[in-house]
Amino acid sequence: MSRLPERMLALSATIVLPVALRMLPLPAVLRICDRWPTAASPRHPPHALAGRVRRWLSRGRGPWASTCLTRSLVLYAMLRQHGYRPRFVIGVAGGHACFAAHAWVTVGGIPLGDSRGLADGYSRLLSHGA
Repeated sequence: MSRLPERMLALSATIVLPVALRMLPLPAVLRICDRWPTAASPRHPPHALAGRVRRWLSRGRGPWASTCLTRSLVLYAMLRQHGYRPRFVIGVAGGHACFAAHAWVTVGGIPLGDSRGLADGYSRLLSHGA
């Protein structure tokens, strides 16, 4: 697959998945991600794909807002597109007074696209893939 079709497929994930997340429950969106087409080549490194997702969603508004959930879903689909076996994770922290949730993606157990150690403070609520 040449560079242009690979980029178009990746860019379509940044459009389709945030909109799907607004209209469908999370398990249905994850099924869409699991069926995302695979690119034959080039295979970009996971950290490069994470940077691409962050850049493409950085100015988003509406359904394209750059939240950890939208970034993680798009990154999960793009990693699968490039032949990786990612894991999509949602974690929670805190209690009634100070509750927090976070979504992230790992490849080989290593979180991508987040500051080092950010996911460590969260208890895993959901884990999907790999």
